[in-house]
Amino acid sequence: MSNQAPKAGDFKLSTRIFLASYQSETGKSEPLRINIAEAVQEIHIFEGINYDTLSGSLVIVDAGGLLDRLPLTGNEQLEFTLHTPGFTLEDDISRGYDFVTYPMWVSKIRNINAPNQNAKVYVLDFFSKERIKSNQRKISRAFTGPIFRSVQSVIRNYLKTQKDFYYETTSPTVKYVIPNKSPLETIKFLGTEAISEKFENSGFYFWETSDGFNFKSLEAMISNSSGKSKEPVAEYTNAPKSDSGQMYRAKDGQNVIKGNLEKVFEFNILKRFDTLENIKQGTYASRLVTYDAFTKRFKNVDFSYPHEYTKSNHMGQEQTPDSPFTGIMPVYKYEGDKLLSDFPNAKRMFTTSTIGMHDVKVTIPADRVGGTDTTRIEAIDTADVENTLQKSLAQKNAFNSFMIELVVPGNTAVTAGSVIKFSTLTENIRDDKPETKIDPFLSGNYLVTEVRHLAQNTPQGIHTMTLTCAKDSVGVEYLPNDKEVLNTDVLAKGSDYNQFDIEEVWIIIL
Repeated sequence: MSNQAPKAGDFKLSTRIFLASYQSETGKSEPLRINIAEAVQEIHIFEGINYDTLSGSLVIVDAGGLLDRLPLTGNEQLEFTLHTPGFTLEDDISRGYDFVTYPMWVSKIRNINAPNQNAKVYVLDFFSKERIKSNQRKISRAFTGPIFRSVQSVIRNYLKTQKDFYYETTSPTVKYVIPNKSPLETIKFLGTEAISEKFENSGFYFWETSDGFNFKSLEAMISNSSGKSKEPVAEYTNAPKSDSGQMYRAKDGQNVIKGNLEKVFEFNILKRFDTLENIKQGTYASRLVTYDAFTKRFKNVDFSYPHEYTKSNHMGQEQTPDSPFTGIMPVYKYEGDKLLSDFPNAKRMFTTSTIGMHDVKVTIPADRVGGTDTTRIEAIDTADVENTLQKSLAQKNAFNSFMIELVVPGNTAVTAGSVIKFSTLTENIRDDKPETKIDPFLSGNYLVTEVRHLAQNTPQGIHTMTLTCAKDSVGVEYLPNDKEVLNTDVLAKGSDYNQFDIEEVWIIIL
């Protein structure tokens, strides 16, 4: 890398990239460690909210006979650090990937080829050690209490990780029996049952970033501690810009990194909408049939996307009862006076409830109540699916309906689960005087669901990253609420024919 002032695309890589073998050098007890920095051409690191641990790969150009000196068997560790220069957290710790403190494990070697007699080219895949530990263990036991505490117990007692854990509190007190599942499978199951204590939200995600492990709902990812929409950590503009853009400031207010970090190298629309899929998945409307095993009663709970929309945060929008509807479903009369959201039978779901059937004694520590420890009886309940399941399902589907992909300068401060702001231009062709303006539908705040880093370890190499981003709303209403787009007078018209009568007529004619 250049010794000049940091600019967009720069990255700081540790001078040594150690490959540590399970074998020891002759006459020594320490594992064999080889510096492979000069052989590494590319570094790929991947994280995403749908993936439990970090993973990545190294592209190796081996001209020194590494495969002969250190036979690779899948038991090796990788040690290196990578971060964007010039950006620090409040505690002055550089934010990025620290694989020295927490080494990654080589999983396999692939794509081996020999372009000439002097070198071999191949790829080393790696992942977090916690994935190995998860595959080595099974859990068969009951968990009682808030689910986030159960997840905390799994990562500390079964995964044995010392990495930081960022969680969202859950409620109520529940009891689940885990039948012979791996730790990561257990966490995934518990995440599907968890209910946010702060938001009317169920269905949690568990994933790893450079900061550590996370256990949060979608609404927690896009909301701050006060429950308002979260401010973006970075901004990107899909338009020509000067090269003097500025992104970060140090604690003293001095500029520490310059360059066009807001630049978008490549922009792709992965998914804009899928009406049929949203109907089938219950995004717009659904019916939940619950059966209470205690009272022996059934109950129907209908969900309507527009009715629930303003009760939660959305990307970049503070919601109030008077807020305009900017969801992914245009609000217009689809059939007579009915909207797409007025057909709950499009998606029917069934579940059971065991409210009130069990209880548990809970101890409250003295430091929480002041004085001595106290106990109380709390009901053990299954998830409050009647109030959360359908809404959470619709929210998840909404995020899956509007997705883009950005290739931008590398920035290790942007992680999976971050909120970014994206702007792109559009040509206004409806007016007599066409003008270029910000696209109100594609632009706005997005949730980063996946991050793929690519650092080219060459003299002119740069650091780029590919962001997969999603959002559940648009900047303006698709259509005014009173907009009529279908002529309902022509619906349900047509002629009906018996196929066999038609065939008899054809025979007579012939």
